[in-house]
Amino acid sequence: MRDALTAIAQAAEEPFNKAAVTTDNSYLLIHSPDRSLDFLDMIQDQCLPDLASRGIPFQILDLSGFLFSCFSEEELKDLESDEFRNFKLLRQGLSGRAEKQLETRIRLIAEQHHGTNLFLLSTVSLFPLVRYGEVLRNLRDLPMRIFVSFPGEEKGGRPHFMNESDGGNYLAVKITVKS
Repeated sequence: MRDALTAIAQAAEEPFNKAAVTTDNSYLLIHSPDRSLDFLDMIQDQCLPDLASRGIPFQILDLSGFLFSCFSEEELKDLESDEFRNFKLLRQGLSGRAEKQLETRIRLIAEQHHGTNLFLLSTVSLFPLVRYGEVLRNLRDLPMRIFVSFPGEEKGGRPHFMNESDGGNYLAVKITVKS
């Protein structure tokens, strides 16, 4: 765990305009799904206070209530009339909308906090709707680093969110958090 904290701090500390990242300025913080609460505690109790004490800018986007805040009543009624009859269409519709809303929210944070480090926490709250690889693919141009809590593992060199392949083409740097 200490190695992961060091890697996160080193990445966050690098001045953005001189960032060593040559992928898409994102990091997957891969951790065991059954240790998600321990991971969250590590980030909140150790990593973020350390960054704050050193004056390293960061923002947090906790996704635990995201689905409840990103859909208007009108959008849900639209889904209800068109897609609630067919679960596959419903899931595809919700997935596309949630990914677009998440992308929009992250872009807004990037506009307000140029060059910051953004920590996406409680990402499991959007499982199985959001494919983070798809979201990150559309955000490669942003002037910020994105650290994504990624409960899962790598199998055959490919990340599996919640131990299921999500088909994402991740160009992110991978940091594995071992307890």
